[in-house]
Amino acid sequence: MKITWNELTVGLADHRADDLLSEWRWILGDSFQLILISSLGDLFLTDAAGHVHWLDAGAGRLTEIADSFDEFQLLRQQPENAEEWFIPELVGDIMLSGMHLAPGQCFGYKLPPVVGGQMEPSNFEPTDLSVHFSILGQLNRQAKDLPDGTPIARFSAIEPNA
Repeated sequence: MKITWNELTVGLADHRADDLLSEWRWILGDSFQLILISSLGDLFLTDAAGHVHWLDAGAGRLTEIADSFDEFQLLRQQPENAEEWFIPELVGDIMLSGMHLAPGQCFGYKLPPVVGGQMEPSNFEPTDLSVHFSILGQLNRQAKDLPDGTPIARFSAIEPNA
């Protein structure tokens, strides 16, 4: 299956960027602006200095990846970066399993990595962007100070905009 940027990224549809970022302010603060959403539900953002950051929402990790938007546009075309940031093989496998996205959705985790979920097609499902970013932001905020490998037996999340 040929995967293009159309399959690797999603649009906001009726969602507001500020709403999607609200549960991530613990790591982002107020100065980040959303520039791109991957179909696997990661965010690409710019900071006040124009540097581009990748928010790996599953891992709750924010990484600076480019000094500018133009540099990011070039870097994401490099196969090794595209494979790390967008995981086209996984997206293709998910789509081959019969799943497709409606506007305003990403492939969200059934069981997020922070609570033991795996990066495999059977652990993904089409998910509303607001639900995806709200739940993962809350989970990662709650788990951020736990030592790696700490078992998490249960968790709770509040509904977006509740």
